[in-house]
Amino acid sequence: MQIWFIISLLFSVIVAFFAVLNSSVVSINLFFQSFELSQSIVILVSAVSGAIIVLFLGLFSKVKSSLKIRELNNALKISEKKNELLSNSVKSYEREAQGTTAQEERPTDDKEKENLGGLS
Repeated sequence: MQIWFIISLLFSVIVAFFAVLNSSVVSINLFFQSFELSQSIVILVSAVSGAIIVLFLGLFSKVKSSLKIRELNNALKISEKKNELLSNSVKSYEREAQGTTAQEERPTDDKEKENLGGLS
């Protein structure tokens, strides 16, 4: 982040120096009007206009990225909730399966005890 600030600062100093070197009066034609301005003012206004356009494009990109991040975070939360529900369902099915297996084994144990008791 700091390197970009330093680069932009150096670029603005170069533009300002270039504008000061070119200070002659030029004619600017805008649609139906003509202006006589110093070339340095035209250069500086052009550079500032470009910087403002880049700033707005950067803000647009940042807002778009923030909205996408928010959307993805919401999708992640929903997926985590679904995962938790599915995990709980699996655990309850496993408990049920263990309970059924334990119930199936008990009667055979009881029958074996009865058979052993009857033999003794």
